[in-house]
Amino acid sequence: MAPLKFNDVSLDVKRMILGYIIRPTDLKSLCLACKELRDLATPSLYRRVSLFVGGQKDMRLSAFLGRDNPGVQHVREIYLRLEKTTIPNKHRRHYPDDSSEDEDIEEEVIVAARQAQFTVRLLLDFLPPNILEVFSWQSWEPFSVDNWLRLCEKQQGLRAVEIGPMDRLLAPVLESRMDVYKNFKNMTSLDIYPDTRDRLKACQMLLEANPSLENLCLASGFEYSDEEPDDLHDLSTRAGLLSRTLFSHMQPFESCTPMVLRDLSMDKIELRYAADTYLKVIKFSSLEILEIRDCAGADAVFAQLSKPHLRPSKLKSLRWMHEDSSEPYALAAFEGLLEALSGLKILHIDINHMDALPKVAALTHHGKTLTSLSVHSQSSSTEVHNYENTDYGEICNECTELRQLSVIFPSTTVAHADPSPDFKTFLINTHKLRYLSTLNIRRWPATRESFVGSYSRLIPTSLDLYEHQLQRMAQRIFEASDERAQEDGYGLGTRSMLSVIAFGGNGKSLYEGGGKVRLKQIPFVRGLKMDPFEQRSMMAVKTSWRMVQFVEADSDILNHSLYDLHDVHNGP
Repeated sequence: MAPLKFNDVSLDVKRMILGYIIRPTDLKSLCLACKELRDLATPSLYRRVSLFVGGQKDMRLSAFLGRDNPGVQHVREIYLRLEKTTIPNKHRRHYPDDSSEDEDIEEEVIVAARQAQFTVRLLLDFLPPNILEVFSWQSWEPFSVDNWLRLCEKQQGLRAVEIGPMDRLLAPVLESRMDVYKNFKNMTSLDIYPDTRDRLKACQMLLEANPSLENLCLASGFEYSDEEPDDLHDLSTRAGLLSRTLFSHMQPFESCTPMVLRDLSMDKIELRYAADTYLKVIKFSSLEILEIRDCAGADAVFAQLSKPHLRPSKLKSLRWMHEDSSEPYALAAFEGLLEALSGLKILHIDINHMDALPKVAALTHHGKTLTSLSVHSQSSSTEVHNYENTDYGEICNECTELRQLSVIFPSTTVAHADPSPDFKTFLINTHKLRYLSTLNIRRWPATRESFVGSYSRLIPTSLDLYEHQLQRMAQRIFEASDERAQEDGYGLGTRSMLSVIAFGGNGKSLYEGGGKVRLKQIPFVRGLKMDPFEQRSMMAVKTSWRMVQFVEADSDILNHSLYDLHDVHNGP
């Protein structure tokens, strides 16, 4: 029987094959190959679109929205980013007489935001109606209320809706246009970022109109705004402004029917007294994904969820990012929750101002099911903690199904040919993980003092040299992993499954003032080199932080981090 060729299989099988292609450049090449492949690859190429607006690239939008572009009708997700933006800082407030050096930059951001709103309006007007499932404005700059209403009117098939900072009051507009937000027939996800009382009321109206949500992201932005009420969070004697406003339609909480959610994310919410509010209005026992970021009093929620009648038995993903030195028992409560649960697949722990790491027994309790593990602990003295060799070896021996791993490795240096003994022991234990595809080494390897300043800031002339040294280290890790895979007979035959090695925390390295580069993350992927005799061999190749997702699909662990290691004294 002759072997099957690609042209011999059905269209459904071809679509399944093309579904494994994630790199946009590969999909583009398929579209240019022939008419049949163009028709098959176009929906995948245009399904998710990320655009930078508010700059020179806005001129290209006309070609994207043109009638002769067959891919526009296949757009389902749009993510918009402002080319120039600022990050809010609660420790810095600007006043009318403030003569900061950043005034020119902020003025440029304001101008870019105004241009971006005009561009967004054109985008919404020219897109076909009712095709979008996700529309995300990923910027701290206010979004236009008029554009938000236009989005709701024209794209009533949205599955995910966001309410963030707006350029004017939103609640009065929604009260006069109830038909707009009550027409969402497919909405299953709601992300709300209230920072004023007006936004709180608007978020409550959407919650009341859509009681059958599956995913809810609740993040308080009051600490970044000028309006921060004294009664914002819950107390033992009363519900806070957040809970009693967002869920006012469910009062009294003691007798309400809780929301049955699959995915819940909470950010900067006081949870010390959540047993009388959030645990009443949300059915935590039905959750499959839970993320708690920088929420004071989270240990009280962990203690409640450890009880049998509230325990989320279906939970598969748990992420905890925490920063509060006044809560010494938070880690113990979290460990108790881990031991009470079973079957976790994704576990991310990112804690600051803690002098200890989670117990190994709490992690290995989920060793047979864990596929993604990230552990980072940093004390108040900016000292990071890593496991002992025996403890890390136990993690690697028990968590045999890991695909993604992010941990603090022991200190070492790239100035010498061989790493430190502890670092080498960690690598030997890491190579035991047969299915590992992404490895994140959170501690920066050290280098010579003359090449680097304090706080992980390199001078630009030394950055290329340091990256070359990291590339050499990544190359050796890849080669050692391949040798172990060939010896033990696992992996992909000729090599291991390890595809990505990243150094550092999270984000793109940035150039700062004073001639310094602030290191955040430098990833390396498998590449291919060819010598003059056409002999091919593997080579570690540096890539950009955002492009890793198109090289290795199982690399999202590199994007989940609340605290970076660029402020650690024992950096490179």
